[in-house]
Amino acid sequence: MAKKRVRVSPVTADRLVKGWTGPGRTHIRLARPGDTEQITGLLALADIPLDPAIDTVIKAGTVASTLLLGLNHGINDMLRPLAEAAAVGKPDDAMLGLVLVLVAEGRGGLLRGVLQAVPPSNVLADGVGGGVPLLNAVLGAAKIAKIRALAVAEDARSIGIGETLIRRSVRIYLQLGYFLVYGQFPIGSGLEKYYARQSFTVLDEGQHIDLSRLGLPIHIRTDPSEPERLFARWR
Repeated sequence: MAKKRVRVSPVTADRLVKGWTGPGRTHIRLARPGDTEQITGLLALADIPLDPAIDTVIKAGTVASTLLLGLNHGINDMLRPLAEAAAVGKPDDAMLGLVLVLVAEGRGGLLRGVLQAVPPSNVLADGVGGGVPLLNAVLGAAKIAKIRALAVAEDARSIGIGETLIRRSVRIYLQLGYFLVYGQFPIGSGLEKYYARQSFTVLDEGQHIDLSRLGLPIHIRTDPSEPERLFARWR
């Protein structure tokens, strides 16, 4: 007898803000004003600073504002502010609304993990530099998310917090019509097995991501001065 397929309800803006039950008695939710000090401390575990612009939108309560618009009203409404920003030549003004910061909150408000995903700034710049019309470059960048940072408190590891943050993030982006979620990790860190378990394809050293399938004559590469490997998941 065939198993019934479990229907997964779409993520709503309200659900992203309020969050879900996570592993180890945590609560997975969107970052809120007041979280930045703890987020900074967690990111320090991965040697990644909290970008001042992202710090500002978290404190202002506007992190993921454009993503929330898409979850509430659909993909077209999510893309509208991006097109409007491109029309006046200020696409970077709209990019911050695509930043996603998810946290795993434990007892007493203590944050146990954080994931930060961002639109890849180089895709927009390289696209325009390569002759792609500004609007096309902006909308292309809005189909790609980079997992910039994933950090879990040392005493909260190996219970699935990182995996849950990744899974929730990828699901949100795929629901919003994204075609690619990717990231990178240091060579020799042993993280290739970890990301492979999360359904990512781990690229070989020196291998790049070709964005021609998105109509963008761009390749995402790692910085040669920082030996790293890319991991990617296509829609």
